[in-house]
Amino acid sequence: MTGAPSLFTMLDQGPSAPAVLPWDYVRMRRQAAGRSIEQAARPYWHRPEHQADVERNFRMFESVGFRLERGFYVVDMSRSHPLDIDIYRQLCTGDPRRHPRLCMACGWDPLTQSFDRYGDDVVWSAIDPGICTACEQEGRPRFEPRPDEFHPASTIRPQRAVTT
Repeated sequence: MTGAPSLFTMLDQGPSAPAVLPWDYVRMRRQAAGRSIEQAARPYWHRPEHQADVERNFRMFESVGFRLERGFYVVDMSRSHPLDIDIYRQLCTGDPRRHPRLCMACGWDPLTQSFDRYGDDVVWSAIDPGICTACEQEGRPRFEPRPDEFHPASTIRPQRAVTT
């Protein structure tokens, strides 16, 4: 059986796609929605004295190394911008080499139905297969991901405010 490829060459798919980590995904989705931290946090505080705490939590969600053990906060984030909890969980717990393929500009995934500026379904760009057609049309810059080996294993738990 000469000329047949070896198992190792069949397994080698070249360099893997850069890893998008949970905190980057949250930031990409917020920025794609065109919201600042303050704007994204606004639906969650109803009294002025809560504003600073809610904004601090939103900043924490985007902090390097931060992962939520439960998805409540992430699912609830949908009041301000779209975020897929299943993708978030996979980014939190999965091997970076097995992460879902995401748009490297906005974090869109092919299982999420979205529409571009012309009302067409968002698909992968033919010009740059690393981004979606919506980002191509909007001219969004590509996100610069961290290397695969930068995947902190620790989970930072949300701090509870101490009330007196």
